[in-house]
Amino acid sequence: MTAAGLNARAAGVAFSVLVLAVVAVTPASAQSAAGRGSRLEVSAGGVLVGGYEFGEKVAELTPNSGSSGFDLFTTESEVRQAFGGVARIGFLVTPNFVIEGGLRFTRPVYELRASGDAEEAPDTTIEETLSQYVFDGSVVWNFGGAGRRFVPFVYGGAGYLRELHEEDALVEEGVEYHAGAGLKWWFGQGSRRFGARGDVGISVRDGGFDFDEGTRLVPVVSGSLVFAF
Repeated sequence: MTAAGLNARAAGVAFSVLVLAVVAVTPASAQSAAGRGSRLEVSAGGVLVGGYEFGEKVAELTPNSGSSGFDLFTTESEVRQAFGGVARIGFLVTPNFVIEGGLRFTRPVYELRASGDAEEAPDTTIEETLSQYVFDGSVVWNFGGAGRRFVPFVYGGAGYLRELHEEDALVEEGVEYHAGAGLKWWFGQGSRRFGARGDVGISVRDGGFDFDEGTRLVPVVSGSLVFAF
């Protein structure tokens, strides 16, 4: 996909998230004025994003003559799993239905290993640290309604993926889709309270730093403190 196409898709996702947020804020504000309990949830914590491998590739030298070529060296590369931070703000349309916006930041390491050099050069490993940002919007469904101490939930949505190479020399963009489930554990009652939140899900990436065309599935696990207002 071209950079222009990715930018257009990313802009479409961002516009959709904005529309959802505006739709959510209107009923939320009206209900909050009526004193019907919490209408905002803000959370922040840590996240673990899984890595992925690019597989083995062979660099082959093809001569100009009709003779067969030979392998120069072999490479294996991967993006390692990475810890990072995540922050979210959710608008409660109802106690069960939430529209949520979030930011996820990680710094995964890209590793390239070259071996089997035809001229017997030593094996080499090259590393580069990426800065990865995901700005997303989600629809969340809480099971059980207000007043429960333990609240399981499911979520799904989409976002804009932005990755910067070391020293910000190159920017990669893409679209991200996600879905998963989690649990909120509230430590208090009433409209103002705090608790803990755990999420497990799958992030589907289209674009960003990748040598292969198509989408890639990456597991995501996060834990946060959450505050309700």
